[in-house]
Amino acid sequence: MPRLFLGNFEFEHRLADPSRQISRNLERINAELAMSWLAIADAGDLIWTPQKIEPAFFDRLKHDGLPTVIPVTSLESVPTAVECVPWGWTDEIRRLCDVRGWLRNDPPQTAVQATNSRRFSCQLEHEWQVGLAGAGPVGSLDNIQQRIDQLGPTPRWVIKAEFGMSGRERILGSGIPNDSQSRWIQKRLDGEAILFFEPWVDRIAEVGIQIDIPQSGQPVPRGVVPLLSDERGQYSGSEFAPKETAAISATWGAAVTIALQAASRAQQLGYFGPMGIDAMQYRDREGVTRIRPLQDINARWTMGRLSLGWRRFLKAGESGFWRFGTTTPVDSAIDRDIPTSPRVVGGTPSHHNAEVCFRRNG
Repeated sequence: MPRLFLGNFEFEHRLADPSRQISRNLERINAELAMSWLAIADAGDLIWTPQKIEPAFFDRLKHDGLPTVIPVTSLESVPTAVECVPWGWTDEIRRLCDVRGWLRNDPPQTAVQATNSRRFSCQLEHEWQVGLAGAGPVGSLDNIQQRIDQLGPTPRWVIKAEFGMSGRERILGSGIPNDSQSRWIQKRLDGEAILFFEPWVDRIAEVGIQIDIPQSGQPVPRGVVPLLSDERGQYSGSEFAPKETAAISATWGAAVTIALQAASRAQQLGYFGPMGIDAMQYRDREGVTRIRPLQDINARWTMGRLSLGWRRFLKAGESGFWRFGTTTPVDSAIDRDIPTSPRVVGGTPSHHNAEVCFRRNG
């Protein structure tokens, strides 16, 4: 049965407020990222493209050896004999499946909501003592000030909403929050009643730990994917290789163990499906290198998970990476290895581009 890949990349916004009107910016992001599904799509699969993409783009994909997919701009044209694969499950997507007659294999919304919440990851960090010193939930500006005071003079910090992704729905600051930051904080406290405070740490590296959670049985690790980030810590892309290197296994092995424990806890809550858990290696204020294994828990598809799909196009002795936007500086040395003619597989001339680059190792 063919699959319909439906990129509701505004997923976390829907979790925070199902009735929220999606902004034009979020609609643009849905259109820009739609073809990211090419990483895992097979010939004959359908991909929802909110904006029409010129046929020449798909001709170029075929020339590059990528699968021949079927773009659909109108969901009314999708046949009933498809399996719907959304970025993340919401009740809106379930209703759409039922109205259109698409097959859905979805976890209950209560489990989706619970496991994507920062309450869940924060609870596990506290329970297992694997979080950042000084981090935790805050329910008022006074709570935030108390945490800032505990960190010493003019500390850098980040405050995150309960649901967020790719560096959105958060603010960065140093010392006492200014008026603009205080308004952001108070607006969200009025609506959500809780935010999450973290000290800003000296980041060394980040990975996405990719896991499949079945309805029954043990969660299955699928890969550890190095993440590329800009100077603000926002996601910019992922690296991929035929398999994890010894260095990755040595650095992140303990984090994978904890991530699988978190996946099992999510399964107990009723969640099943793909899960991506971001882990970070950092230096604390004393200069000690540490690992934060549960930096973010995403009970949905992730860009890191999709990047594993590019492994099927690697030739012997190759590794690769993909990144979003060609002008965004990333915290990685890979720029030295970029081929002179990277293969563009996402977006159109009027859209944000995603480069997929294959390189010879050594």
